[in-house]
Amino acid sequence: MPQRILNEDWEDYDNRKIRDSRDGRFFSCEEPWEVDYLVKKIKKHSVRSEQEIRNAIASCCRTVAAPRPRKAFVECVMSKL
Repeated sequence: MPQRILNEDWEDYDNRKIRDSRDGRFFSCEEPWEVDYLVKKIKKHSVRSEQEIRNAIASCCRTVAAPRPRKAFVECVMSKL
């Protein structure tokens, strides 16, 4: 399932990262909007609750060192669900 999420259109995410002068290839746990964005992406493909998804994201934020490549981070989150 990580591939389905990664293969989706991330243009809105990438554009916002560019506007903030940051690299869209990396996920920032410190940005609430990024966490919210990922929660919404996962909810489209999962029956898990929002809290379960947020817990998985929080767990990966603690274990995947920054800078967090988006692909590796999404794979980590999905492995926790």
